[in-house]
Amino acid sequence: MLEAACPDVLVHVCQNCIPCGKHLPRQWMQDGVRVVVREVPCSGKTDAQYLFRALENGCQGVCVVTCPKAECHLAQGNYRAEIRIRTIQRLLAEIGLDPGQARLLHSSPDESAEQLEQVLRQTVREVTQAAGSAAGKSLNSADAK
Repeated sequence: MLEAACPDVLVHVCQNCIPCGKHLPRQWMQDGVRVVVREVPCSGKTDAQYLFRALENGCQGVCVVTCPKAECHLAQGNYRAEIRIRTIQRLLAEIGLDPGQARLLHSSPDESAEQLEQVLRQTVREVTQAAGSAAGKSLNSADAK
């Protein structure tokens, strides 16, 4: 029952990256992987501890979608998100897991929602492959060492 509450891949998308008047699906199944998309007011508001907690609770991967570099609508949100993803990647590597389980994407509201969804689907494939390469390992088992 607890597994249903935790998605396999968690995606945080800055609301400023979504084309005006368009919507992304909030969740979908892709090759047996449950993907959940959460809109956030700014990617810089995505806290690393929540992303890391999702991985601890069984997510195969996390992804944060930010505004393009130097185009953040709220000053430095995309820069903060990048630092947080890099921190998670470093911590994953330190405990023997694939850093590819945490991804950062840049998207512009000028792109179509279909393009963003297509990029997200490709990233989900890459994240689950990275998680598969770390098969048999998890944050909980890595902590036990």
